[in-house]
Amino acid sequence: MASEVSICNRALRVLGVQPISALGEDSKAGAWAQQTYSDARDALLTEYPWNFAIKREALAASVDEPVWGLTYLYALPSDCLRVLAVEGEPESYTDPYKIEGRYIATDAVAPLNIRYIARVTDPAQFFPLFVEALAARLAAEGAFHFTGSTAREAGLSERYRELVANARRYDAQEGTAEGLVANEWIESRL
Repeated sequence: MASEVSICNRALRVLGVQPISALGEDSKAGAWAQQTYSDARDALLTEYPWNFAIKREALAASVDEPVWGLTYLYALPSDCLRVLAVEGEPESYTDPYKIEGRYIATDAVAPLNIRYIARVTDPAQFFPLFVEALAARLAAEGAFHFTGSTAREAGLSERYRELVANARRYDAQEGTAEGLVANEWIESRL
């Protein structure tokens, strides 16, 4: 089972660096892992709607109101990295909305249903190919730091892109494909 340390050690092994026993341990690699791991994880989570990281939430309106423009503010969940959709009834959402800071501003009345990418911090919840991609990202980010080689960094960056593409392909195969919702514009084209 993957852990933060095992993921970092996969990256360090690729770089030819001694493994660590804990993030933040008293070593160059431990300090690097402490500084790099969570930012790299969150960036990779944000880049793609990984199935294991998608959550749904029904938000209550905030007591705060926008100063002007849209009518309501809804506080984003604390683990929200990126909003994927604001969904309404029955099949589509038509009220305009805007992400402003840690709020969604809209004219829609509560509850506001959202789908979002959550910050998943437990590596046991990660899709196995996400683990591979995260380790490759860490290796690419640490390449110059540990080896001083831009060529090594470029090669590992390319390997990272390949692993992410593969992981996305497999992740996208889980579930039923989303169909198009017919609306006035689509129907006028038929």
